[in-house]
Amino acid sequence: MKSFAALLFAAAVAPLHAQQPDAAAMIRSIRLSATLQQMDLTGSVERDGGPKFGVNLFIRENNMQFQLGEKERFHIRMGDESAQLLNVIDDKGTTRPFPASKLAQPIAGTDVSYEDLTLRFLYWKKATLEGEEKANGEPCYKVRLDNTDGNGAYGVVYVWVHKKYGAFWQIRAHDKKGAPLKEFQVNSVMKLPDDKGYTIKEMRVNALDANSRTKSITYMRFEKPAAAAVPKGRGR
Repeated sequence: MKSFAALLFAAAVAPLHAQQPDAAAMIRSIRLSATLQQMDLTGSVERDGGPKFGVNLFIRENNMQFQLGEKERFHIRMGDESAQLLNVIDDKGTTRPFPASKLAQPIAGTDVSYEDLTLRFLYWKKATLEGEEKANGEPCYKVRLDNTDGNGAYGVVYVWVHKKYGAFWQIRAHDKKGAPLKEFQVNSVMKLPDDKGYTIKEMRVNALDANSRTKSITYMRFEKPAAAAVPKGRGR
């Protein structure tokens, strides 16, 4: 398990000024934006009006921890070109490697899997700019990412990067034979504390059939974040 996504669903973003930016540089910028933050996020995941389950996200520079519901936790240690995904197995913070076989499993019966929640495909090594295109009504750059580690359910993922915010605005994931599987759309954003950027307020995840029609919908929603406290004994 060489690389896993470091990007959260909430990251500070910056405008793209280049006329034709480099695809790999855009994706790298999205990844690194997560490592500049210290904040906590509280939210929920809900499929087609069914029961909700809670999601808590704690970000401390290059460390990120997800808590799903009351029990399950996993930790992401983010680097420049790679990241490590770990299961947190007790209250002492003991970790063990996250199994690659579990990446594509749905979480709590929703359309969201573990590789979706961590956006691990943003660490794939092959990124290609395919031009400019509107996504969810907004002007974006379209980037193709090809699976370079063989893990997970996806073979190709398309990322639409917002031209103003510099963050992903829409994602469409295909399986290893090219069939569409899922589409992620940002419905709304909100400002981070102290005007340090933006974070996603609501994202819609569409499960797709072979004709790209929506089979079911899962919503991920986050509350307005508060700036995280700096750990004791550590300066800025």
